[in-house]
Amino acid sequence: MKVLFIGSGLSALQARRDQYHDHIKVCLNNAWRIYEGGEFDYWVHPADFPQENHPLKGNYKKEISYEDYTAALNQGASRLGFQGVSGFELEKAIGYTSFFQALYWIMLSLSPEKIGLLGFDHDYNQNKLDKWLADDIPNIQNDFNDKKEKTIKEWSDNYFQGFEKDFFYGHGTPDPMRYGHTYMESKMALAQEKAKSLGISIVNYSERYSPYSIFEREIR
Repeated sequence: MKVLFIGSGLSALQARRDQYHDHIKVCLNNAWRIYEGGEFDYWVHPADFPQENHPLKGNYKKEISYEDYTAALNQGASRLGFQGVSGFELEKAIGYTSFFQALYWIMLSLSPEKIGLLGFDHDYNQNKLDKWLADDIPNIQNDFNDKKEKTIKEWSDNYFQGFEKDFFYGHGTPDPMRYGHTYMESKMALAQEKAKSLGISIVNYSERYSPYSIFEREIR
């Protein structure tokens, strides 16, 4: 079995092509909009994912919540070589972003032979990233530093006005980068190592540039 794991980066748009018809489709957060009006298999999201961006129930087969993927992680900790580690410490060990937590859920719960990534290049506009860091990283957890707009989309459109778009849908914050490039690279390398121990290959299907080369590039 092959899984197509889709995020909100611009390479996610490739998922609309017919060449991925033989994959189980897992959408993280806003990536479900790739299939808006159609169907996909799993929608994965954290507990604080904004209600305004939830998909219709009929668009997907199963919802995977924070409780679901953390339960799978705790149950599969020993398979990953994390004996005696659980809860928040285990989440920190694998990488405390939705990308890593959903990725490990796929490994442990679906056990595919291959996971193909789209929309996870982490190729954020550097000027946008610099602005975001300088402004005390507005994000969901801090209510975007007390946003005044009525919707998150309205806030995003205002806040990132004038910057080249680096996501196809969502609030647009470079949220994983609050931990820095070194952190992201080390957790990607760890995920690759753990996947291999489970007999799973992780590849990047993206045709776009990525500052990370941990996952082998496979252009279909």
